[in-house]
Amino acid sequence: MANKLRRTTLKDQAYRALRDMIASHRFTSGTWINAEQLAKELGVSRTPVWQALKELEKQGLVRHEPNRGIRMVEMTPDMAVELYEVRGVLEGMAASLAARCIPARSIKRLEAILDRQHELVQRQDSVAYSRSDFEFHAELYNSCRNWLLKELLDKIKSKAQPFVRDITPILGELYRDHRGLVQALKQGDAQAARQTMLRHNRRVRRLVEQDRRAGAAT
Repeated sequence: MANKLRRTTLKDQAYRALRDMIASHRFTSGTWINAEQLAKELGVSRTPVWQALKELEKQGLVRHEPNRGIRMVEMTPDMAVELYEVRGVLEGMAASLAARCIPARSIKRLEAILDRQHELVQRQDSVAYSRSDFEFHAELYNSCRNWLLKELLDKIKSKAQPFVRDITPILGELYRDHRGLVQALKQGDAQAARQTMLRHNRRVRRLVEQDRRAGAAT
């Protein structure tokens, strides 16, 4: 049992490390990933690294190519913009549903995440903020009480992360959106919650569009 627990822990650690690398844009669209090198870097065997990569493959972030290796899934800037358009609509729906039924314990968890995010905004730590952003949105998805919507959003959220190069310029705005959402949820205001998430996703989509224009100009 102890060995099994340790293996699970190492897999989780490797998974979190890979997610952080993706959040910091070490691995971007189409990048090849060397599992053996990663294992050495993380100080673990290849097994937990491969397990973590398989989890990322399930989420549609990486792809195994026989006789070649593992690489990040390629996504064009246009595809990324479309992804955020869809995510905005679905997150707006999730927020609207959550406003009608969110339990007090979920509000407390969201507020605890907000407290951490406030510190991260002050430090301009976009990588750690991205990690906490995942927690925040996961709590929202769980609170909407619609299993299909949650499943769709989990996949879209995972796919979206690698395609925003740097959220530092809008950290404060993203944080204020989160605060506004929690306020709307506490008040049971479904319309305000929906509009907040639509606005939230438009901010990120504009950042993706700026990246697209910058790439086209080079």
